[in-house]
Amino acid sequence: MENTVDQLLSIASAISRGEIPPYQHNECFTSGAFDLLVINAHGAKAFDLLQQVCARYGEIKSSGIPLSGYFKLLEILARQSNTTEQPQGIQAIISEQPELSRELRSWYRAAG
Repeated sequence: MENTVDQLLSIASAISRGEIPPYQHNECFTSGAFDLLVINAHGAKAFDLLQQVCARYGEIKSSGIPLSGYFKLLEILARQSNTTEQPQGIQAIISEQPELSRELRSWYRAAG
């Protein structure tokens, strides 16, 4: 699971830098880099990934890389968790980055 979190955060950083991560072209559809890593992450598995990604916020924020890709990853994992239960630290992340967290505020029905 740790390797998956590292890969997801690497993709989020690339997206934040304006890079387009590799896509996999299949016969009938195109899969993005996040899609390929979280395709089977739903419910509790997605929530666990979300908690781990939230736990890395301080590290990601201090890296100096823009946070847009990181927030896109949070949004994807939040939706795929199929719950509005908030992982530890998500409220602080939302409060600290109001512009980037519109979708998360909507998902968690957070004020602000």
